[in-house]
Amino acid sequence: THIMTTNSEYGISTHRFSDWSDTYSMISRILNAGKELKPPKRWRISEFHDYVQAENWKIVNPNEKLHQDLFPEPVKVELDFADGFLNTWTFFQPHDTHQLAMWGQAVRNCVGSASHYAADIKKRKHFIVLAMIENKPKFTIQLKVDMGVMSVCQIAGIGNERLDDTERELYAEAFQLAL
Repeated sequence: THIMTTNSEYGISTHRFSDWSDTYSMISRILNAGKELKPPKRWRISEFHDYVQAENWKIVNPNEKLHQDLFPEPVKVELDFADGFLNTWTFFQPHDTHQLAMWGQAVRNCVGSASHYAADIKKRKHFIVLAMIENKPKFTIQLKVDMGVMSVCQIAGIGNERLDDTERELYAEAFQLAL
């Protein structure tokens, strides 16, 4: 992200690259902790920033086990589309906070870096279920149980995209089969 500010006293414009400065400070923290970083596949600052942020999160946050109440093992479901094309859906719960962080990085959402998600999973306030289609990360599902009824709090696609009607129907069918 590029930010331009103007000094009101002298009228001088300055340019700041906030993603780069944020990335640089996290890289310093990671290297000072004695960890290594893998070079990115592509040198795009936003993707590199997300990778460095996930690695930094692992240093700051200890790896803790998470409950496996709904899917102790991944569950695979096959859905047949109207055109005869078969898709394999996989549902699972993250085993630990670092797996949750890696998922957040893969789907480009905050589920892995916002500490309240892991804390709420441990308190069983809600459940996080991860969904892949054809072994590719696709959805992050937040569920809660209230008065014995499980409901979806939120479901997000890659980059926090909302599901369209077709995706919602397919998800509902696949998730019901998985349960």
